[in-house]
Amino acid sequence: MDYLFIIDFKFIFMIGISTLAYSNKSLTFALSEIEKSAKHAEIFSEGIHNVIHPDVIHPGTIRPDSENSSEILSSFSLSYSIHAPTLDINLAAVREKIRKAGVEIINESAVFCMNNNIEILVVHPGYAADVQTLPAAYKSFEKSTAELEKIKEETGVRICIENMPNAEIYLFKTPEDEKKINLKSKNLEFILDIGHANTAGNLNEFLEKEIAHYHIHDNAGDVDNHLGFGNGTIGFNILEQIVKKAKKDKAVLIAENKTVEEALKTVEMLKKAGAE
Repeated sequence: MDYLFIIDFKFIFMIGISTLAYSNKSLTFALSEIEKSAKHAEIFSEGIHNVIHPDVIHPGTIRPDSENSSEILSSFSLSYSIHAPTLDINLAAVREKIRKAGVEIINESAVFCMNNNIEILVVHPGYAADVQTLPAAYKSFEKSTAELEKIKEETGVRICIENMPNAEIYLFKTPEDEKKINLKSKNLEFILDIGHANTAGNLNEFLEKEIAHYHIHDNAGDVDNHLGFGNGTIGFNILEQIVKKAKKDKAVLIAENKTVEEALKTVEMLKKAGAE
C-alpha cells in the first residue's frame, strides 16, 4: 500500500453532527439537513450511509442515492470525519482471519478519507467473546494497532480510537486501559465519547488525557442511549470544560445522537457552552 497523495488539512474548531440521527434517510438528505445546523458532518459508515461499500446495506433496503459517495460529499459545503463501520467488525478478534478482515475494512475507510481530504477516521477497538478472553483480545488488538499505525503513515489520515461504554466484554473502557493499547507509541489518537465514559463513571479521568475528537451525547449513567445533552446526568459545567479544552486543541465536537431532535438539542447546548 504505497500512496503518493498528500493531504493538506486545515481543521478548525467547530460543532459537527453525526449522520446517525438520520440513519433511515439517504446520505444526501442527511447531509442537506446537517448543513442547516452545522459546518461539519461525521458520516457513520453503516447501512445506507456506508461510504465504502454502498451496496452492503441492511437486508431489504435500497440505497436511494444515485451518485457515488465522493460525489455526494463534494456537493455540500461541509467538512467531514468518518466513523468506520462497526457491525460484524472486531479488531480484537482472536480468530486471525476475522481480525485481519476488520483491519482491511479500516484500511479501505482510510483510503476513502485520503482521497476525499478527510482528516479523521474514528475506529472502535473491538470486544472479547467473554471476560475470560479479554487478555487474548487485547493481544489481538495490539496486532491491529501496529497495522493501523502503518495505515496512518501511508494515508496521512488521523486514526482515532474511541473509548467504549461499560460492558464487560468491551476493550478500552477506562483511562487505565489505554496502557494496554499504547496509542501514543503507535502514533494513533484518542476520541473521547463522553456518553460512553459516563456509563463507566470515569469521564473526569478521561478529560485529563490528550483528546483529538469528541462524541457528545448524554445518558443517566446506566444505559448508552445517546440522549440529547441535558437529558442525562452529565453536568453542564462539564460540557463547558469540554468546549474550552476542544477550542484550545482545535478539536471537533460531534453531536452523536440517535434522533434529529436529540442531535439538535445537543447542538443547542454546545452553543450555550461556548462552542462555535
